[in-house]
Amino acid sequence: MSEGVTQARYRVTGMDCGACASKIDTALRRVPGVSEVAVSFQSGVLSLAHDERVDEAAVTKTLSKLGFGATPLAADSVAERPADTAWWKSAKARATLLCGLAVAVAYGVGQLFPPIERYAFIAALLVGLIPVARRAFAAARMGSPFSIEMLMTVAAVGAVIIGATEEAAAGVLFFLVGAMLGGLA
Repeated sequence: MSEGVTQARYRVTGMDCGACASKIDTALRRVPGVSEVAVSFQSGVLSLAHDERVDEAAVTKTLSKLGFGATPLAADSVAERPADTAWWKSAKARATLLCGLAVAVAYGVGQLFPPIERYAFIAALLVGLIPVARRAFAAARMGSPFSIEMLMTVAAVGAVIIGATEEAAAGVLFFLVGAMLGGLA
């Protein structure tokens, strides 16, 4: 290791697939001062080498923009995955349940008040799509413009443009269910 290079390790939360690890890797390699990045989604650990231009706040801010949490690990700590918490306590599960509830309410509103059904489904769509789109645009700004979140965002907006608001809301809900189940697996 060369002079002035620091090794750091972080526990990353919210990372549940190879694509997540790839987004983190791409984003951190673009941070000036980072020389090496190693991300393991299986263990939830990020290891990186950096110079004095990079501090803990820069790393956690970059990961936060992508929708991940990070806490530093001591250099001598074992990188075991922490004990799993209940699935419904995860941010992905809460977003999925909230979107599902919004879609159910939109369906009920559509049945009771057909003239505003389209707007009810657009509102339900936004409940699920806003966090997905936020992650999509953050990943694009950090070097991963062709993420699955961007694909879902473009598909949902396209469906609304062609008048398929119910399908757009359901598509986003199914996307969130898939992401949540992927995290559980």
